[in-house]
Amino acid sequence: MDKTSLYAKAFLESTRGVPASKLSPALGRLKALLKKKEESHLYPRILKKIIAFLEYQNTATVTFSRPLAESLQTQVRKKLKKNFPDISDHDIQFEIDEKMIGGVSIAYQDFLFDGTIQTALKKLIK
Repeated sequence: MDKTSLYAKAFLESTRGVPASKLSPALGRLKALLKKKEESHLYPRILKKIIAFLEYQNTATVTFSRPLAESLQTQVRKKLKKNFPDISDHDIQFEIDEKMIGGVSIAYQDFLFDGTIQTALKKLIK
């Protein structure tokens, strides 16, 4: 992981649960810290990483090995909404991973479900 990603993850961990209105002072402290360490040039890239991490956390990614029929996508959306009431249809994206043998992987915020065949096989080998 590169330095900007490390700073971004550390920032997000240290501000977990802090309301958005209180993030500005924390960003100011980050900028001051970077200046003190003579790494001010990293600040714009760190901000981009922070934004990317926040956007990623608010999107549920459902990965399959092949395209799903619309009816199955609808079922998956309903189940995700049932388990995560704050999620909306536009927060759910479906992806295809052709390297995946089969199964499904779902990532949303700090939740990860790995129901892929590869993972099942790895568990059997152990």
